Parts: sequence; C-alpha cells; structure tokens
Amino acid sequence: MSGMEMVIIGALVSGASAAAEGRAKVEAAEYQRNTYYSNARQAELKGRVDALAYKREGIDILRNVQKTMATATARAASGGLAPYISGESTAMINIASMRGAADEFSIQSDNASLAQSMSQMQADNFRLAGDTGLRMAQKAAKRGVISAVVKGGLMGASSGGFTGNAVPMNSGSMNTINLSGGQTLAGG
Repeated sequence: MSGMEMVIIGALVSGASAAAEGRAKVEAAEYQRNTYYSNARQAELKGRVDALAYKREGIDILRNVQKTMATATARAASGGLAPYISGESTAMINIASMRGAADEFSIQSDNASLAQSMSQMQADNFRLAGDTGLRMAQKAAKRGVISAVVKGGLMGASSGGFTGNAVPMNSGSMNTINLSGGQTLAGG
C-alpha cells in the first residue's frame, strides 16, 4: 500500500468516526431543542392561566362592589332615605366603592397583560436557546469532521506512509548539483 493511500485511508477513517460522533451530538441537541420548545409551550400556557386568574380576580372585585352598592341602596331605602338621589350619603358611598373597585380592576387587568407578556418573552427565550444549541452542535460537528480528516491525514503521513517527493541522500540516485560560485554537491 502506497503512502498516499495510507494518508487517504487515515483521513477517511478519522472523518467517518468524527461524522458519526457529530451526528450523535446533533441528535442530542435536537432532543434538547424539542425539550426547550415544550418548555416554551408550557410557559405560554402558564401565562394564559395566570392572565385568566387575574381577570377572574378583577371580575370578583366588580361583583363584590356591586353587592356592596346593592346593600347600601337597600339599607338607604329601608331607612327612609331616597337611595337614588344624587348627593345623598348612599350615592357618596356607592361612588367611593366604585372608585376603589375601578382601581383594583385596572390593576388586575394590568397584571393579566403583564403575565401574558412575560410568559411570551420566556417562551421566546426557550425557543431561542433550543435553536442556538442546535446551531452550535451542527457547527461543532462540521468542525470536528474537518479537524479529524486533517489529523487523520497527518497521522497517516507521519506513520511513514507518505514521504512526498523526498529522495534519501544515500540512495545513489542523486546527480551532481551545481551551486553558485562554481561549487558542486555530489550525491551518494
């Protein structure tokens, strides 16, 4: 087997081994990316659930203020007051109750929007992490194959297989070499 064939075989064996190892790493990265995508979907769902919980709390606040206003109106009517006349104590109590409820409802609505926005950002981060991990594994696999092919070729060359065009000095096949200045080198 000639030296060049050994270099080629060494490079191919090393390259094939590195390609198989690289493919295994890329598959592992794909599984990890799928896990990140699942986590992203879970984060989106959690954000939607949290947003619905905040909205439900806001609705409960409005229901409670409605009950409070109904109670104040009923008590005013049973006490001989005119419950629907503007400026009466009943109207003032109802306005104060509505103002507080409106503030609380607004806060709950803002919390719902924030929960959904934050979950979306977290989901986007999960997806980005999965995609980045996969791209890095693919690039590392390519670099590994190239590096293994080069190293395998060099190992085949250093094992005495490929010597290039070098001719041993003691082979006797060298002719006289003329140097500048009239000097000569004689082989063998």
